[in-house]
Amino acid sequence: MSTSGPRVTVAESIDDLDTAQWQRVAASAAAPVHYTPEYLRAYQDNPLSPYAAVRYLTAVDGGRTVAVLPCYLDKQGDPYGFLRAVGIPEADGPALLGHNWYCYDTRIPVLATDAEHRDRVLAAMLDALVELGARDGARATGLVSVAEGDPLLDAARRKGWRVAPIVTRFQLPLQGVTTYDDYLATLGSRTRRTIRQYMRRAADAGVTTSVEAPRPDFLRTVCDLTRRTAAKYGSADMYPESAFIDFVMALGDRARVVRVDLGERTSAAAVVLLDDQRLHMWVGGTSDATVHGFSPNYLLWATEIRAAIDAGKQWVEGGRSNRPMKERHGMRPLPLYACVAPG
Repeated sequence: MSTSGPRVTVAESIDDLDTAQWQRVAASAAAPVHYTPEYLRAYQDNPLSPYAAVRYLTAVDGGRTVAVLPCYLDKQGDPYGFLRAVGIPEADGPALLGHNWYCYDTRIPVLATDAEHRDRVLAAMLDALVELGARDGARATGLVSVAEGDPLLDAARRKGWRVAPIVTRFQLPLQGVTTYDDYLATLGSRTRRTIRQYMRRAADAGVTTSVEAPRPDFLRTVCDLTRRTAAKYGSADMYPESAFIDFVMALGDRARVVRVDLGERTSAAAVVLLDDQRLHMWVGGTSDATVHGFSPNYLLWATEIRAAIDAGKQWVEGGRSNRPMKERHGMRPLPLYACVAPG
């Protein structure tokens, strides 16, 4: 779509992509699981939220792929109200947005020779996105959940885009952490004592925890618990059961189920996503705030974090919101921004 510099092409199906080249860029740029071909195909075929069209942008420079970006023409562009809250009501839809709202780490993975080259590539991708939004009749075009400090924010500002903070994402660094006890030692004494106390009480009650491959029958339970938790924030509809099950199953080895069981009853369960560097606490929920004197949610978190340590991951991604719980568990805040092209 660009006539000079990097050339940006648009595919309307993952079947039309060179997925090997896409994955090469995503992996080299350390992009999260949401940029892998497995995730993109799973979401294209089983969208958790309906979209009118999917667009895959690829920048080629000097005969080599140097940047990628998945976008969706969403029927409901602002399901959480984040964009309305910062004065962008037109994003209610239709809106052409990258990535999707189930990804809290929007970026444009770039392979650049230097900062100047990177900025040229980012500018070309943003220009192409504007052209595409106009062609698709989007009321708003932009990027959501871009992390503070990403050069993409400066590129958008130079283009005159509206850039505004919308929500905070949380990360747990695991560099140098080799055991769960190492992790506990990084926490405040009160939190550490509470976690250990809950683990003893759960063991006395006969609770079992596990990490396993997804199965359709149990994913119904995970979806039910997720929807109950999401309902507290008015977003239960973001997880329709049939699409949820099909989407997670399509992720293959990129997804695992974490569960906390008391006898034949599941007290808490979650789906986590995996990439080379990270375990993503994607979605989950609990049936009880407390049971037998412990919090199933605390035990679920402990099992997820232990799984990340055992797998040698460098980070646990905690997603957005719920600041008190996440900071209590050692997670660090990272502000996220929306970038929306001028109308």
